[in-house]
Amino acid sequence: MQFKTKHYFSFASHSSFGCGLRAWIKILYRNNFSIHPFFIPKALFISSAILLSTPLRWFEKIKFKKKILQTEIKNPVFIIGHPRSGTTFLHYLISKDPAFGFCATYQAMIPHIFFTASGFFNSVISKALPAKRPMDNLRMGTLLPKEEEFALAAFGPESMVTGYLFPKHFLKIFRESVTFKNGNSASEKNWKKNFDYFLRKLTLAESGKKLLLKSPANTARVKQILSLYPDAKFIHIYRNPFDVYQSYLHLFHKLLPMLSFQQITDEAIEELIFASYIEMYQTYFNDKVLIPQQNLVEIKYENFITDPLSHLEKIYSGIQLEGFEAAKPFIKKELETYNNYQRNEFTLSAALEENIIARWEFAFNAFGYETKFNRV
Repeated sequence: MQFKTKHYFSFASHSSFGCGLRAWIKILYRNNFSIHPFFIPKALFISSAILLSTPLRWFEKIKFKKKILQTEIKNPVFIIGHPRSGTTFLHYLISKDPAFGFCATYQAMIPHIFFTASGFFNSVISKALPAKRPMDNLRMGTLLPKEEEFALAAFGPESMVTGYLFPKHFLKIFRESVTFKNGNSASEKNWKKNFDYFLRKLTLAESGKKLLLKSPANTARVKQILSLYPDAKFIHIYRNPFDVYQSYLHLFHKLLPMLSFQQITDEAIEELIFASYIEMYQTYFNDKVLIPQQNLVEIKYENFITDPLSHLEKIYSGIQLEGFEAAKPFIKKELETYNNYQRNEFTLSAALEENIIARWEFAFNAFGYETKFNRV
């Protein structure tokens, strides 16, 4: 993968500025401080900003911790699915339902201080963010929904986001913080503690509303989520593995220049995509039986995008969510903003097609997709 000179000094939009000092040190230590020399200036700049903002984090924690811990979480709804399966589009639409609270972008970026310093930092983040997401051209904005996984990376190493910071260690991080398959019970314990604390804080910020959450990593954390919230509801969206592979590869090429502290080869990226997909869905298929039938609905991306509104009505009905008719006008208005939206188009070589089929055949079978790429 090729990095340009500008990537070594692009500081403003990095997600680690909101990190706690202890969490930042733990992330660096867990990854052996293995920062490529060209990224050292970026790491030093971020470290200085984190150090300077420490008093703000202490102040907010002292002022609000008691209230946060006393806040009750109401049966949250989780949108899950592998990265690049349509989770963000689904999140954007359902978040327009006024009955839901959600993690806004500024809350994900500064999770420790959004109660006391959101005014100033919201303005800073707004200027730093691009108008559209670089991987798919969906709108970006500080008040738009964001996956809480970025917030968790500010609490410690237990987040898939740290895999984008240190992509050479992506699979190790994935097994420690997503599938929890490395045998380290401390990682799972820390993740639960941080996750529950942040969701309580979000619930407090949203005046007690039911939370709508979206993180692809949670596709492999069903068991852990149910241990915290037994009545949680899940919306699983899945997509053709051919399209998922190409779109996820595209995401890495767009995201790593913004976030990574390491250089990595294209071959290594391709392998971690193959391996993490297998481990994520093997875990999900094993654990989804734990979800009560009335709390899980699964939808096919290709069907959903043809008629989102009718499929949303089925989603609400499928997991017994109330208020669809009240939410419908808000969702319809949001849908109008996508009238001219153009999806990315990708090509796929015959050799890569065969490799995807060979590695992910179980998913083609499970989701009912043909093992042949539709070439134009």
